[in-house]
Amino acid sequence: MTHAPAPTDRLAAVIADMAHAFHAPGPGLPGWLAQDLTLAQVRTLFLIGHEAPLPMGRIAEILGVSVASASGIVERLERHGLVVRQHRTDDRRIVDCVLTDVGRGFIDEMSGRRIEMARRALDVLTPDELTEFHRLVCLIAERSVADGGAAQTADIAAARPSRPAAT
Repeated sequence: MTHAPAPTDRLAAVIADMAHAFHAPGPGLPGWLAQDLTLAQVRTLFLIGHEAPLPMGRIAEILGVSVASASGIVERLERHGLVVRQHRTDDRRIVDCVLTDVGRGFIDEMSGRRIEMARRALDVLTPDELTEFHRLVCLIAERSVADGGAAQTADIAAARPSRPAAT
């Protein structure tokens, strides 16, 4: 089912208000800012953290780059102490990439800060408002999936707020 999109100016206002609501600067700068990583390196780090162990060829495929480029990205992450490359014991030609404890901490710190910012922003809502907000977020996610915009339908269904039984 296709839904009429909201007017562009209204969407822009909602997006701007969401950015304002979810921006909650905390005390000091987080440690991960000192890592001086490129966006490609951060993407690769999160990718490895999500799917490790991940072969170099698969990293290149997902990122849409050559194996040599992916190897360079991973090499720089390795120099930062965030990942390690390991040859598989069953086939030494395949190099798997996994996070180090430092790399896992980096991801946890970045994700934790984002979650804490969202928690602070949503904390101003009443329980009923939070339930409605959650319902709307799930609706957006469902429609995104229906339009091919996301692939995590199970996660969306699991997160859906329970609806009270009709009386």
